[in-house]
Amino acid sequence: MDSERKVRKQIYLEPEQNRQIKQLSARKGKTEAEIIREAIDNYLITNKKDQADPLLELTALVKKNIIDGSTSHDEAIYLANKGNAHEKK
Repeated sequence: MDSERKVRKQIYLEPEQNRQIKQLSARKGKTEAEIIREAIDNYLITNKKDQADPLLELTALVKKNIIDGSTSHDEAIYLANKGNAHEKK
């Protein structure tokens, strides 16, 4: 990721956030930007499940040998997230 050109973003921090980032930066010997990028990376990893793309889950239907996937794909995708993939409404 370091070899790619970085994109500039301007954000506003709460004063306490700014103070803590400055402290971490000094303590760890990293730039404030590195601390913020690490925090964003950690947030994105933690919340990756929430970013699931339902269209990508259609490929899982094929791998699970679901034969009525063309007619029941909505139930299979959206109810699967609730644990009841083939439950009828």
